[in-house]
Amino acid sequence: MNHYLRNLLLLAAGVLSVGTLAACSSQTKSKDNSKLVRTANLSANYSIVTLDISKAQGFDNAGNLYDSLLYMNKNHKPVPALASQYRVSNDGKTYTFTIRKNAKFSNGDPITANSFVYSWQRTLNPKTKSTHAYLFDGVKNAEKVNFGKLPLSALGVAAPNKRTFVVHLDRPIAYFTKLMTYQAFSPQDKKIVDKYGASYGQAANKTVFSGPYVIKKWAPQSNTWTFKKNPNYWDKKHVKMNTIHMNYVTDPQTSLSLYQAHKLDFTILIGDQVTHYKNSADLYHGPYSYMNYLVYNQKIKNPTLRKAFNNVDIRKAVSLTIDRSQIANNLLKGESLKPTGFVTKYLAYDPANNKDFASQQYGGEGVAYNPKLAKDYWNKGLKQIGQKKLAFNLMVANSDNVKKVSEFIKSSAEKQLPGLTINLQTVPQEVQYARGVSGDFEAYITGRGADIADPTAFLQPMMSKNSMNYGSWHNAKFDQLISQSIYTNNANPSIRWNKMLAAEKIIMQDQGATPLFQNYNLYLKRPYLHGITHNTTGSQWNYKYMYIKK
Repeated sequence: MNHYLRNLLLLAAGVLSVGTLAACSSQTKSKDNSKLVRTANLSANYSIVTLDISKAQGFDNAGNLYDSLLYMNKNHKPVPALASQYRVSNDGKTYTFTIRKNAKFSNGDPITANSFVYSWQRTLNPKTKSTHAYLFDGVKNAEKVNFGKLPLSALGVAAPNKRTFVVHLDRPIAYFTKLMTYQAFSPQDKKIVDKYGASYGQAANKTVFSGPYVIKKWAPQSNTWTFKKNPNYWDKKHVKMNTIHMNYVTDPQTSLSLYQAHKLDFTILIGDQVTHYKNSADLYHGPYSYMNYLVYNQKIKNPTLRKAFNNVDIRKAVSLTIDRSQIANNLLKGESLKPTGFVTKYLAYDPANNKDFASQQYGGEGVAYNPKLAKDYWNKGLKQIGQKKLAFNLMVANSDNVKKVSEFIKSSAEKQLPGLTINLQTVPQEVQYARGVSGDFEAYITGRGADIADPTAFLQPMMSKNSMNYGSWHNAKFDQLISQSIYTNNANPSIRWNKMLAAEKIIMQDQGATPLFQNYNLYLKRPYLHGITHNTTGSQWNYKYMYIKK
């Protein structure tokens, strides 16, 4: 698979971070006398909810505020960041990181090994209720600490001195260095957290940062904010931009109009816009691995719905009424891909033959369209639960694409399954997220982007005890396979790969989640924008090496 194809994915419109660049100032001259712009205006169609890395929903553009131990470079390889080097024990269970001498938080406080110990313990603290806690599974005692069965001090991390950070694992983790590039593992300044308490991370001036930029003029749900070059950043000499002004933009049509008027330099395309600009020299592919899917609350208190949602035939019936080709080719024209299963395309490749996991996964009836079979499963399922009809609420975020898809699902399923009524509940994204985490829903369309370039990025959150398994689906064999896939020394990568394929088959056959569409977004970009790194996983937009040269 060539690099171009691997980079066709993009995060859903609801979680995009970078959109547009505009008016520039504060110009300097480069050696070839061309203008090097150090200030830019960008448009974002996702607001930052919190600056607290232990509680963040994701790191999209906010990832530019934090460095982790390692950094995912433009070739998607982990390289040194706050850790200048590291070594691994022969058994693969102990990692020793050397923290840079010049590593500092944005307020000038030194970043030490203890900064990481504190940060990881805080994230795993049950009181924090971090959605990222599951990513630490495999660190010694992480799960027991997170569930309150052991004290924070039992977590397998240590700081024998200021510059040495040691991580002990229960078992080797095949993709551990990739994990260490993710901002959820970044350091936190205990002094600042203690100072601001509950308000930490809720204002720009009540947080400090470890990355190339700091944020100004921000509060939760702000429509505008500013990134400023971090003067205390360890690698500030490579940060070209002094100022990046961000503006929360929700209307792609408005952005396109501004782009056409040369007031913006980067804009997302939607619908017929894609067709119109398909041959444009400005066309840009912004890759990310994001899957949108449907889940049911299998622990819901309503006894009828509980029986229905725990019935595999009911779940299969609804799934089989969804024509995903129609969604990809007509409904979201040019903005989505038809899923082949639960794992996105262009994410991970078979170590034996370099084939895309998505081309090998089962998928099967889990992504098929078959109205006749759907009705058969439906009638069978209703009989099993002792009902002649069924009605439930489907919670969806108020983003255009998700609303379109939810209306399509409602129309198609109700038409093909006699006695079915789906009531759509459209809510703001932050409300949907909060209700999803708390289990306050009947069914809802959710989604996730991959934190790392590995199939477990999608499969692990569906384990029965995982906090991201909002629907509370559970399958013991699935849990076993994923656990074995995570905790391995990777001595035989093909064995691990086949276990993940087997796990994906289980979730599709059981409809633990119903894949709907994979995002595929295209942009228009001016040719003088350079150095923006877009990762397929984790923090997707990286501005560290960004510059504008006209």
